[in-house]
Amino acid sequence: MAEAKPVRIGDLLTRAGVLRKQDLQEAIEISQDTGQMIGKVLIMSGFITKEDLQAAVEAQSLVRDGNLEFELALLAIATCSRERLLLDQALDQLGWHPEQKHPTARLGELLLAAEVVTPEQLDAALEQVRESITPLGAVLIQSVVIDRQILDFALDVQADIRAGKITKQDGVSRLNSRVKAHS
Repeated sequence: MAEAKPVRIGDLLTRAGVLRKQDLQEAIEISQDTGQMIGKVLIMSGFITKEDLQAAVEAQSLVRDGNLEFELALLAIATCSRERLLLDQALDQLGWHPEQKHPTARLGELLLAAEVVTPEQLDAALEQVRESITPLGAVLIQSVVIDRQILDFALDVQADIRAGKITKQDGVSRLNSRVKAHS
């Protein structure tokens, strides 16, 4: 399987017509100067809403996993922003129904399946992600649920699954073994 092409949040938002290119460029400069995540800068600058970012992040994951075509993702993001819908509502309105041609490789799913986190820890972390616009991995490290080594390994496993180098089951097994060896 070919290597997954990177899908950038800024590209999704600008090509969907939700964000102007000059606003994205300004946010990139601020992000580089301050070290803040680009999504947080876009929201704090008033260029997009938290809901716009959430729709783009979800669409990005579906596109990366090969379960949603890029062009349909753009339409869905634009629909979300214009009509104030959640991504799944916009996709449903556009007539898309998930086929999941490829296994999903969401970080939380991998960590849960490998028994690195409990369902309660994941739920609490995901709630914090929604509130703070902080990536899941960073929240889990800040909450001392996992350490940086485990996060980096999990992200490598996630990339390998998305690239088709390993199956999701193999990735979960590798992650589980690494955590046990790390303990």
